[in-house]
Amino acid sequence: MYPKIIFKIMKKLYTLLAIILISSFSQAQVVISQAYGGGGNGGATYSNDFIELFNRGTVAQNLAGWSVQYASANGTTWTRTELPNYNLQPGQYYLIQQAAGATPVLALPTPDLDATTCNCTYQTPSTGNPTGLIATGIAMSGSNGKVILVNNIILESTANPTGSQIIDKVAYGATSTSGFEGTGPTGTALTSSTSVQRNNAGCTDTDNNATDFTTATPAPRNTATAINTCSLANNKNAIAGLSVFPNPVKNGIFYINTDANAERTVTVFDVLGKQVLNTTTSESAINVSNLTSGVYMVQISEEGNTATKKLVIE
Repeated sequence: MYPKIIFKIMKKLYTLLAIILISSFSQAQVVISQAYGGGGNGGATYSNDFIELFNRGTVAQNLAGWSVQYASANGTTWTRTELPNYNLQPGQYYLIQQAAGATPVLALPTPDLDATTCNCTYQTPSTGNPTGLIATGIAMSGSNGKVILVNNIILESTANPTGSQIIDKVAYGATSTSGFEGTGPTGTALTSSTSVQRNNAGCTDTDNNATDFTTATPAPRNTATAINTCSLANNKNAIAGLSVFPNPVKNGIFYINTDANAERTVTVFDVLGKQVLNTTTSESAINVSNLTSGVYMVQISEEGNTATKKLVIE
């Protein structure tokens, strides 16, 4: 009798935790929504480089203690700008002004953070600059580079930073061989008159730089820009014809079918949000025989669309 009661209690607990985990996928999700490195170059649209952030989630996110960091396309030396104590609201943009080029043209819209005046930008200290302070902000490449959003102010030191501290990662241009999410960088070298922009006004995020971004005329947005609330449809796009079966899983194998049945990335999380499986495959069968019984979340990304399903393994 008692084992059955305990089992029922544990099952309810796992279900509750799964619901919490589902909610976490649509909570505060701050991403890099735009990057521009041609500021002040010949033919530039604006005088300054900039990095734009966007909260595509459903709750506010405080940026205190976070940083944006930049490195050359294949470099390992990172420069950071520390972010202030600011609550970025859902659907709100945040504009960070970086270094100016030699040819002044049009000023950016009022930046929310001016890295040329805030004394908040640093690089790895060198002999000529022992404090690492860069009073001019980050001088970004006008063609190819990489930008990361980090939940601390510790400078990264590898070409391809990984770990739970990395909130978002974007390699812009065509030459980066690392430092991107997904299959490659955004794909087109920028010019003085183009920036790289996250699709759907910042809402698209399938963790693939190659498909999530478009190169276009710079359009910097700040906290005064109209709120852009991401709908469920463009926040986590539905996958046509998606079915996940059997559920519960009884023999260590489950199957994924869609209308396209194209190559897909499948990521499985436990109820604590820990990633326990990640695979990219064109096969429908997914082997989870090494996972213990319980409730899991499956995130499926296919052809630019993403969906999340609850999965029970018995």
